[in-house]
Amino acid sequence: MTPSPTLSSLEGPVLLIAPTSRESSDVAVTVDLLARAGRSPRLLVVASDGGAGVPAASSVAAGNTLPSLDARAGDIGKAHRLAIRIAEVIAETGARTVLLPPADDPRPDFRAVAAAGAAAAPFGGAHWVGFLGERLVGPFPAREAFRAVAREQGASDKGPRVTAVISAWNKHDAVRANLIALRAQTRPFDEIVVVDNASTDGTVAFIRREFPEVKLVIMPHSQYGACETFNVGFSTASGDFIAILDDDVQLTPRWLEDTLARMQSEPESTAIVSTSVIEPGMPDSYRNAPAVNTERYMSTFRGCASLARASALRAAGGYDVRLFLYGNERDLTCRLHNLGLRVLQFPGAESFHMTPFGIKMGKRSLYFHARNAWLSMLKYAPLGELARMPWLVVTKVLLRGGEREAEGTVTDAVGTIGIGRAVRETKGAPWVLVKAAGSILWNVPYCLRNRAPVRHPDFELPLR
Repeated sequence: MTPSPTLSSLEGPVLLIAPTSRESSDVAVTVDLLARAGRSPRLLVVASDGGAGVPAASSVAAGNTLPSLDARAGDIGKAHRLAIRIAEVIAETGARTVLLPPADDPRPDFRAVAAAGAAAAPFGGAHWVGFLGERLVGPFPAREAFRAVAREQGASDKGPRVTAVISAWNKHDAVRANLIALRAQTRPFDEIVVVDNASTDGTVAFIRREFPEVKLVIMPHSQYGACETFNVGFSTASGDFIAILDDDVQLTPRWLEDTLARMQSEPESTAIVSTSVIEPGMPDSYRNAPAVNTERYMSTFRGCASLARASALRAAGGYDVRLFLYGNERDLTCRLHNLGLRVLQFPGAESFHMTPFGIKMGKRSLYFHARNAWLSMLKYAPLGELARMPWLVVTKVLLRGGEREAEGTVTDAVGTIGIGRAVRETKGAPWVLVKAAGSILWNVPYCLRNRAPVRHPDFELPLR
């Protein structure tokens, strides 16, 4: 058994992280003891619902107090943001020892700080040490600290296994924030798989260094589409359920706990639970719309943050790699519908997606959105619905004004909102659409070979 550390044995510099609380005398005691031992810790104060503030027991701490993080009014639950801030402070201070409340502290704000700190502690190779007044508990390597907090938060070997699958490409900072948020989950993931599409920005190196628990798959070159890299992740995953996550998403701490509970309350016919996603530029008219905030079965799902049954993904064959990227969620949902399965919209779990709301501007995005909508519908739309597509393209894309689109039209095809503006504003858009049309014609034989019209009542066209 590893002996508890002493003040003199702590590796320095020392970072002390503590929430404000009316009952935070143990924080003051720890600060005083460190001061008497000649150690001058940096102090990161987390303003919480606990009360008036950490007592200024020692003048030593006064000049070393870092800018606080305000976690009052319920924000303490957003542990991923706190974990990211702690990781930044570790990097800024070069801390070798991180002093945190123990994971089993009876105060909820102290436990939240412990969970967030354990998620961030690997940065810079710091060690995690629990404090409780005069008693130090540990030290633990950062990875063991994460496991200890996970155990305190109720992780169990019983029940279903859940794998997070992330497809990443040259989004170093976003992937780091994503993985920190995964570590801060109240119900920890049993496995995390990152499929890196040959990034050149150091993503692979930092994952190996800072997140050793991640199962990392590196593609041989960067020419694979998101459809194929996600399929590699699905085939690598060992979980009963798979969280499908974009590289630039951040899950709120209860995302997995709440989404998994909702999935388990559904019949086996529910293949995917699609959760609420907040994005930059999302209009209030969209975010507050009843259609977005009501549980209902859908014709597609949010591919940046959804939970799927692994068996359903296997039965449906995963994403169609011919699509490369964009529109793949609706295409997969059509095959799920043909298997008698459904997709549930669940606004009870929330995530933050760094990609701006609506269609991504640019030639590449316009090409694949225009092309893939037709490829999927040629495969799966009943003839009557397919006949409506040209009319919908004219009225919903070519003739719809920018003012109407700025309202944030409520549709399940969130990624296509603003496609009319993309057509009008993308330089060379006519030639892009001509190339998309050529690819559609080239792929008609493929679509006919795989044609399986969907008769499921949840089916809808991508434009309506």
